[in-house]
Amino acid sequence: MLFCRSSYSSHSGPRVVPSCRRAAAIARALGDRQLAKSKTSELDDIVRWDGSRTKDDTYVTIVERFLLMSLSRDDGVPASLPHMAHDVELAGAILIDLMLYSRIRFQRGCVELTDGAPTGYAFLDPVLQKIEAESKPMELGEWLELLAEDSSDLKHAAFERLADRGLVAVERRALVSGFEAHFFPHTKDSGKESLVARIACDDVLDPADVLAVCLANACGLFDVILSKKRKKRLAKRIRQLVDTNVVGKTMIEAVETASRASRQDVERSIPATTSKQSRQSKKANKWEWRAFWSARRPVVTPGDAAGLDGSVEFKATNVSDRYLLIPERRDNIKMRKNGLEVKQLIESHRHYEAFRPKKVLKFPIEADDLARIFPRLYGASVKVSDKAELEAALHTHGYVPTHVDVEKVRNRVRLVDDVLLEFCEFRVGNGTHWSVCVEGPDFGHVRAWVHTINPQAGQVMGYMDYLHRMVGEEC
Repeated sequence: MLFCRSSYSSHSGPRVVPSCRRAAAIARALGDRQLAKSKTSELDDIVRWDGSRTKDDTYVTIVERFLLMSLSRDDGVPASLPHMAHDVELAGAILIDLMLYSRIRFQRGCVELTDGAPTGYAFLDPVLQKIEAESKPMELGEWLELLAEDSSDLKHAAFERLADRGLVAVERRALVSGFEAHFFPHTKDSGKESLVARIACDDVLDPADVLAVCLANACGLFDVILSKKRKKRLAKRIRQLVDTNVVGKTMIEAVETASRASRQDVERSIPATTSKQSRQSKKANKWEWRAFWSARRPVVTPGDAAGLDGSVEFKATNVSDRYLLIPERRDNIKMRKNGLEVKQLIESHRHYEAFRPKKVLKFPIEADDLARIFPRLYGASVKVSDKAELEAALHTHGYVPTHVDVEKVRNRVRLVDDVLLEFCEFRVGNGTHWSVCVEGPDFGHVRAWVHTINPQAGQVMGYMDYLHRMVGEEC
């Protein structure tokens, strides 16, 4: 990979090849190598990226440049982009960085591994391992979606490296039930790394800067972080940078397409904010996304719209549930002192689950109602008056559920778009666990809010899957 040398010393990690003509000859000899040409630098110097090299602590990756641009200076939260545009762009930046390190290439619309050697970056190597584990090349769009869906931990790892470099600070705020929110405001040292400021000053940018600008433009970041007046003033300069870049063009176009689709999804979606719509949504199918922690305190990295800044008021409730785990069933079935609560699973998509509206069956439970939950009871005139009779009926008809008693402290707040956010601390036996849940009737809204909350290092799965796993580990 060949590059123009940066006029910014902190961005220059690779060694410099002094002769432009010699470097151009090398580029022609390499054949399929790509050349980043920036008219602003007049190709004074060309830098070759050595694919065998590992992490250079003085180099700022494309991922980090994008995050520095997108972070609000005071609050330390990423810019609020439509739907998942921020995470799509992050995924694109990761793939571009891996391309620059000669670990992958974009070939016929697919991502292909060229070198599985680690880069030394905690936010690049997990992706490299995923690519290496794939038996055949996947399309670029598929990788963007997959990496965007799992971007929280990668993003946090990049933030931590920026903090280690002194470019951002780490601000920790206690939430409810042991949860902690991390924010990453800029430090004084990050001012000299401000890419937007250097664009405004018409500084000479290195090709990595240009790539970061192209990706930010593709996902609509400048529409969010620049005022109308400043955007108008910088529009010509940004367009010039975009037009002169030829590296990673396929990736940038893919990010732009994915981001445009995200904006269209938001425009087509009508928020359910009226009280009438809210009442109707309670009777609708619900999508859920959950993450769990057991060995460590849970951390989230909120986005702009989450507002987890101490002003949010959660409604706290204490709940005791006895879950009924039935082999090969993932319906959420639990007993409370007054009867049964049942949520029937109807669909799973990636880490998301859709349930039918919750059914509450209070004792005494009629035979027909019970048979709708437990089909083997059809035809049996079984009416149960309490927990003991329910247990006896289930055993008689071949149901031998495993019981898991859970004591919960639930902290809930209703967000916009009729989405419910829950932070929960719960005990099973002698163990303490935590979970975060994002729930709502619209899949797109739930998905968008999950990417706004950004939970870190949790086990992402359904509640019943988590309980089944816990029971399996105890056996």
